[in-house]
Amino acid sequence: MSLASLEHRSGRLPAELTSFVGRRAELDEIARLFTRCRLVTLTGPGGVGKTRLAMRAAVHVGDGLPDGVRFVDLGSLRDPALLAQTVAERLELLDQEPAAALDVLVAHLADRRMLLVLDTCEHLVDAVALLSETLLRSAPGLLVLATGRQPLEVPGEHTVVVAPLSCPKAPAGPCESMELFADRAAAVVPGWRVTDANRDAVALLCHRLDGIPLAIELAAVQLRALSVEQLLDRFGDRLVLARGRRTSLPRHRTLRTAIDWSHELCTPGERLLWARLSVFAGDFDLESAEHVCRDDADDGELPAEHVLDTLAGLVAKSVVLRVERDGDARYRMLDTLREYGAERLAELGQRERTRERAFDWFAGQVHRAREELATAAQPGWLRWFRDEQANVRAVLDHALRDGDGSGLYPVFLGFCRILALQGLIGEARHWLRRLLDVAAPDRTCAAEALALGGLLATLQDDLDEGRAMVARAAGRAGDDPAGLAYVRQVQGTIELYSDRMPEAARLLAEAERLHRAAGSRDVLVPIAGVFLSAAHSLAGDTGEGERHAAAIVREAEDSGEQWCLSYGLCMRALARLLAGDPAAALPHARAALAVKDGLEDRLGVALALDITGACLIGTGGFGAGVRLFGAGDRLRTFIGTALFGRQHAQLRAFYEKSARDGLGDAAFTAAFTAGRSLDTARAVAEALGEAPERPAGRRALTRREREVAALVAGGLSNREIAERLVISKRTVDSHLEHILGKLGFTSRVQIATWHAERSPEEGEHVP
Repeated sequence: MSLASLEHRSGRLPAELTSFVGRRAELDEIARLFTRCRLVTLTGPGGVGKTRLAMRAAVHVGDGLPDGVRFVDLGSLRDPALLAQTVAERLELLDQEPAAALDVLVAHLADRRMLLVLDTCEHLVDAVALLSETLLRSAPGLLVLATGRQPLEVPGEHTVVVAPLSCPKAPAGPCESMELFADRAAAVVPGWRVTDANRDAVALLCHRLDGIPLAIELAAVQLRALSVEQLLDRFGDRLVLARGRRTSLPRHRTLRTAIDWSHELCTPGERLLWARLSVFAGDFDLESAEHVCRDDADDGELPAEHVLDTLAGLVAKSVVLRVERDGDARYRMLDTLREYGAERLAELGQRERTRERAFDWFAGQVHRAREELATAAQPGWLRWFRDEQANVRAVLDHALRDGDGSGLYPVFLGFCRILALQGLIGEARHWLRRLLDVAAPDRTCAAEALALGGLLATLQDDLDEGRAMVARAAGRAGDDPAGLAYVRQVQGTIELYSDRMPEAARLLAEAERLHRAAGSRDVLVPIAGVFLSAAHSLAGDTGEGERHAAAIVREAEDSGEQWCLSYGLCMRALARLLAGDPAAALPHARAALAVKDGLEDRLGVALALDITGACLIGTGGFGAGVRLFGAGDRLRTFIGTALFGRQHAQLRAFYEKSARDGLGDAAFTAAFTAGRSLDTARAVAEALGEAPERPAGRRALTRREREVAALVAGGLSNREIAERLVISKRTVDSHLEHILGKLGFTSRVQIATWHAERSPEEGEHVP
């Protein structure tokens, strides 16, 4: 089962939502094994507690490693080709074309000493085995802790079979399973405890449940309606009968019986919703559940207006977990319960229909997003996608595998745009290639789809593929102004990357004219103007470059769009920098960076860090500028691109030489190396002028981090904190992650307690 919280994107260990019980022998064994080997796999059936054990073991093992722990939940990943990229993202290596992501991981981990936790591997066992073996061979300081229902069978692997919790050897004897039951029972019925009167019944129930944690938790939930004695009477006979079957291992039968019983105690509507919710690969919100799981007819078994109450019933029965993200409720099921629901859905004959509804819902949302990406609704859609990425990936993967692909181009063109807006260029290329392999685009979107493929390739400096794709696009565009506009835009971008500025400017200007003639409101349209501005500025005509950049900024401000707005600000900064006025360029570069950070646009953040660094070097801030160059270099390497191709490299080389002359070789190298080690959030904070105070020790927080901690203690959500401090939510998320890491905490409650216990002289003003 997977208990990863909604912090899974960060790669930090998830917060534990309930108390951890027992497992001292297993924890000691895992720690002992890591003194003699580097790969430990926890194996066992679903529901036995592998994930919780891995999380707790990681805290102890990772404490002695200088580079800490990274946790990767693989439960919602369906495409093995995205495994290395997914792990890279959790290590903050951001986007990379999937085919190259493994090389990126190898390079990053080569000299690090850290623990990598790969959770829920059974459905990707071959891919995880290959990845683990490759990383362990190339990174001598790496430890890997995996969980799954079977070993990886990698050389050097040691396995720990995770057994159920210990059961009472005597009717009244204490044990781990009774301790777990008592803990979960008290959570359901406040004040409940094991007494002399109920101890024997609790012991017998835990014994009959074979100490399986999930079975115990499902049973404890029933104390809302039954006493433990009644629970034993009603449930115990089922368990005895289950042991008489010969169809599976005893513990499998016990867990299955516990889940069956929980299922039977559900109302008909709850059973139906349980089955239909199994189509969600990751967590989900109420709106998605209502659209995917409802019946169309008012007289159906589960009308839309009943979904909320029915979902609440499943939460009360611990079938569905309720979790929060910035004050918004989301829901998820443990993998074991999702698999059970999927079986029931197939038995009902509703699997394909429910999958179709899921595809229709998420495809419809992507269509809406594409229409509104060029408006003020853009940040909201990007947040939506970050929440729903696992579900969108899953429905599109299923559609590619089971359909002919001919009708998928509209949704994939929207999906790839969303990925591109967050700098996920490599993943966008992966999906578009898969679609092109399945089906050729029809004439209505062929030029656009092929040109998009060419643009994505060019942005990763793969000019050969870019030229091949745009040549195919030109052959399909005919005299259609919209198709030709995309073709000229990509052709101009390729010329820019090839350092042929006059030809780039001509083609990009033609692209702008054709886009206007076609009346397109596509979010990618203004990028022609961004590259046109760059072409003029890099060719020496900074006045014309700034004019085009200013036009982009004005149009974006009028529409409320932010992605192109921030690129326009970057180009204004570039124009003024190249005109010899770095001081005037700096505010535009910082403004662009703040927007890019809020949008989580990796590509844009890398560019803005470079331009800000150049501005600082140009104004005499050599050390600070070089640190940002180091940070930008790390991002750009792992994204797999250099904006503007050769000219970008020449521009960087000029300012690097200036800084090296000002600092000397040793200081330059030290600053650059320090910058490469910065995580993205800290690099952005430095670039925006939020310099950390001098630390008083390992646990010291920066001024901004203390402000965020105070607002967390005040009960504000991340979004509310962002509004209060006038910073992006993404920045707040990053600050919170650093606070938890520095203080060794796993929850907001711990931060609030820490803040309340601090002495007055440690306080700070919070606006």
